[in-house]
Amino acid sequence: MARRWVKTALTIKITRESVSYNESAHTFKPCIIVYGDREEQIITKGIWSLVAGQDIPILNPNTVEELAEKALEALLILIVIHAEDDPNIELARPLALQKDVVCGIVAITDDATVRQRIKVMAQGFDSIFNTSLMENRDFRRILMNKIEKGMTRLNNRAQEAEYRRFKASLAASPDAFIVFDENRKIFFVSEHYRKAYPQNGYRMVRGLDVMEAFEMCCVEQDVSEDDPRYEKMKKFWTDLTGQAEYEMDDGRIWRMKCRHLLGGMGTIVTTTDITDYVNQQRELQQKSQELAEALENEKEASAIQKQFINMVSHEFRTPLSIIDGNAQILLRRTSTLDIADIQKRSRTIRSAVSRLVTMMEGVLSSNMLKTGKLELVRENFNVKQLLYDLCDAHTDLSKNHRIETNIDSLPDSVFLDKKVTILIASNLLANAIKFSREDDPLIRVTGQMENGHINISIEDNGIGIPENELGHIFERYYRATTASGIPGTGIGLNLVKDLIDLHEGRVEIKSLVGEGTTVMFSLPSGA
Repeated sequence: MARRWVKTALTIKITRESVSYNESAHTFKPCIIVYGDREEQIITKGIWSLVAGQDIPILNPNTVEELAEKALEALLILIVIHAEDDPNIELARPLALQKDVVCGIVAITDDATVRQRIKVMAQGFDSIFNTSLMENRDFRRILMNKIEKGMTRLNNRAQEAEYRRFKASLAASPDAFIVFDENRKIFFVSEHYRKAYPQNGYRMVRGLDVMEAFEMCCVEQDVSEDDPRYEKMKKFWTDLTGQAEYEMDDGRIWRMKCRHLLGGMGTIVTTTDITDYVNQQRELQQKSQELAEALENEKEASAIQKQFINMVSHEFRTPLSIIDGNAQILLRRTSTLDIADIQKRSRTIRSAVSRLVTMMEGVLSSNMLKTGKLELVRENFNVKQLLYDLCDAHTDLSKNHRIETNIDSLPDSVFLDKKVTILIASNLLANAIKFSREDDPLIRVTGQMENGHINISIEDNGIGIPENELGHIFERYYRATTASGIPGTGIGLNLVKDLIDLHEGRVEIKSLVGEGTTVMFSLPSGA
């Protein structure tokens, strides 16, 4: 891609015998380009000798891409043609058509035939010279003439860019301005000013007295002499000093400023619509208390996040240690362990892996929900079989828990997000197993169809949740006081609630400390 150079000022003084220029900041240094020269660089050396004493760099790009990039700063481009079918012949036209390339493009070749000359010139070269011509004493004058034209074109390009920037600046400025001469007559009125006064703007022409302009503005804004704003506005226009602000009947607020031009050459008056700015200031003042409250909330959220990170790091460390310890025992004692011990340790490893996967999926899904990136992908599947499979898998992974199911009345087919449904049920089953008492490890899963919804409940006889904490149990990172000492991240039930809400379902929880917990959720079957 060609580089775009920002050129703010380039003053050039050039004669046929010398080339010099002054550059300001953010400019490039004009150069001569020789492309396609052979390794011994005979052409380049010849050009060097012809411009000796001039501060003009000569560049030799190695690729067409480099040539196209450097062409933007070239005074002259010399392309060496070695043969009649040289592909360099085809470079002139695309270079000449490249935006902002203004230099001449010259072909240099060995003694060219008339046919070759016609072919080269037809490709868009400005001229073609034989290498033998470089030895002619008049060739330097030809070269300097082309360099002079290149300098002139670069200078014109810079001036055009400056003019475009000047016009763009005026068009982009939110201010309207009017210039008065030393006799307090209008010298110049910007287009923005005329637009600000559509009824009388066209009458604000050069030579109009300042007070006549003031009266026009008053008429436009419907400000009469008995209006309290009239005298304030009149004083400003009479003195043409300082600044003043006025609130108009349409609710707009204008700020006017006067600046005297150097040498007593007149005064410039700018008019700025500050309505949005004033309204923003008012809104900022109104929201200052809200921002203070948000800061407090942010501090609290940061503390919760820190707590969550600590919990997750601890929870990941525990199952990984379990996996590593059992794997080491299996490796060291393979020949001495009996089948029952191997199976027991394998189940322990699988349980730890399942725990890690559940935590990771929970964290990822929870974050995706909070960022709005999780979307439902609905499909038809057998929810009854899905629950049977999940119950079997959790029974296999647990030590001695039993899961009783009563879900035969559920439909064979529902239209839901299968992965999300698995995540909901897996989280609730994992919680039921985790919080069940060892002396009563029974878990009951029931399900039925009612009014187009599947209603599923998962009940355990575990430690339970205090009644006064049930209202917080679905909050992110919240853990019941009875869960102290039991591994967990505090995002499982929050994730379940969000996923059920995503399905436009509902969830509720009942619990008694020491007696167990029942979680009931309902999802529209969609079938």
